[in-house]
Amino acid sequence: MARSAQPFCDAWPCDPGATWIAEALINIMFRFGALLLACALLEPARGAAREEVVPVVWKTQELRFDYVGFTSKYSCDGLRDKVEGVLLRLGARRDLEVRPFGCSRMGAPESLPSLQIKISTLIPAGQGDAKDTLEARWETVSLGGVGKLTSGDCELADQIRTKILPLFTSRNLKSQTDCVPHQLPAGNILLNVDVLVPAKN
Repeated sequence: MARSAQPFCDAWPCDPGATWIAEALINIMFRFGALLLACALLEPARGAAREEVVPVVWKTQELRFDYVGFTSKYSCDGLRDKVEGVLLRLGARRDLEVRPFGCSRMGAPESLPSLQIKISTLIPAGQGDAKDTLEARWETVSLGGVGKLTSGDCELADQIRTKILPLFTSRNLKSQTDCVPHQLPAGNILLNVDVLVPAKN
């Protein structure tokens, strides 16, 4: 008489039913672990999908910027280049206008250089702005560092924070400059802030 197939047992005494249950539990645990791993891998993508989107419009603004510094002096063109770079990093539209005026020393450091600034920045959309509304997201911008504002720009960084940054919609400002007249600060400039930038560049 043929013997019926029995689950394999490698221990004695052998209980085929218990062995089958153990194998089933191991299989379930394996599948559950794989599911947890897949969820962990998908979480960053789900976080990106939940990225905060803000409806915004462009607002054109003008500012006269008068630089007053005791430690570092700038030519009018040098000041323009520094400030223009900051404006673009903060999210100003690229059709900005930054014009030096009151300059008396062509290409040389000025005592009181000034700039006339005209820029368009993103602000949260209000009622009635549906026609011109676009989507923006928050982005952290660092204004200090190599190729940006350095310790020699400490006074300029302070004045950018107080006079220019208010033109932008921002949050989470982190600033540490420690400017002392006629002395270069020992450390690097810390000037980080979240600003609104177009969601699709």
